Amino acid sequence: MDITKITVGVTGASGMLGVYICRSLLAAGATVYGIVRNPDKASFLEKEGVLFAKADLNDRQALTEAFKNCDAIVSNAALYKMGTALETYIKPFYFGKNKTWNENYKANKEGTENVYEAAAAAGCKRIVQISTVALYYWKYGKPALNEQSRMLNGAKREGGAYRATKQLSQQLAFAISEKHGLKTTTLQPGTIYGARDSNLTPLLNRLMKYPVLPLPKFSIPLVYAHDAAQCVVAALKNDNSIGQTYMIGGMNATLYEIGRAWKEAVGKGPLSFPIPVPVWNGIYVDCGKAEKELGFRNKPLVDGFREILEEDARGRYNIT
Repeated sequence: MDITKITVGVTGASGMLGVYICRSLLAAGATVYGIVRNPDKASFLEKEGVLFAKADLNDRQALTEAFKNCDAIVSNAALYKMGTALETYIKPFYFGKNKTWNENYKANKEGTENVYEAAAAAGCKRIVQISTVALYYWKYGKPALNEQSRMLNGAKREGGAYRATKQLSQQLAFAISEKHGLKTTTLQPGTIYGARDSNLTPLLNRLMKYPVLPLPKFSIPLVYAHDAAQCVVAALKNDNSIGQTYMIGGMNATLYEIGRAWKEAVGKGPLSFPIPVPVWNGIYVDCGKAEKELGFRNKPLVDGFREILEEDARGRYNIT
């Protein structure tokens, strides 16, 4: 697909990853529509050339009207909170489970259904869906997770509200695509970091206030939002990606390495030391397919952290 000749609608354009996706598409020459509940939240993008249409994930008719302007859709909007994504591990202490399930189900499962049905009704065939590596059964240690790994059963609510509803979302995306002849590519990022982040960045800032900080050598997949956004562009350009799923989990960085990189980027921080984790030494992902077919690359952690710190400090979100 020649991206310079198409209009791409991005749901959740005012969110952290959505901003990076819009900018990467603009830089590649696409016309970009931000599909959001409140365009005022991303007015800075309007100044950069993003057009806006107002629509909620739960309003299929409004989505259909918005998508009539588009040749392709990036189904990006979803509900994500770090604590909910880790619900499996805090379940004994978690008392809002039913409410959390309903919120996630409405946004992630029903929202996906509305987006795909609206795209079909609007005659928009090409979709890139933002999914997650969290919809797989997590294995600790190697071999790493890949696109053929065993998935959770979302219908049985395995893995907690976020992970289960994202599994249902991805399953539904391909099912509706088959029903209507839509052309879907699914991208599966790990934990995403970037400017305007309300999950990882506040946590790192809090941790950096301690004088001494022991950190486990436990690996998690971490991806820079700009790197994930570049894969959206690559997927739209590459028609061979249609019908495919790509793990773009990011680098397999230990919590100790993340803390050290953040300290280096900030220029100060606590005295930290690693805690070995001899048995469950982390969750690893294999991004080889995306690297080969989409040109996926990870920016070094320190460089990514420095970029987002500079953007947040300026109060502007200008990335290149």
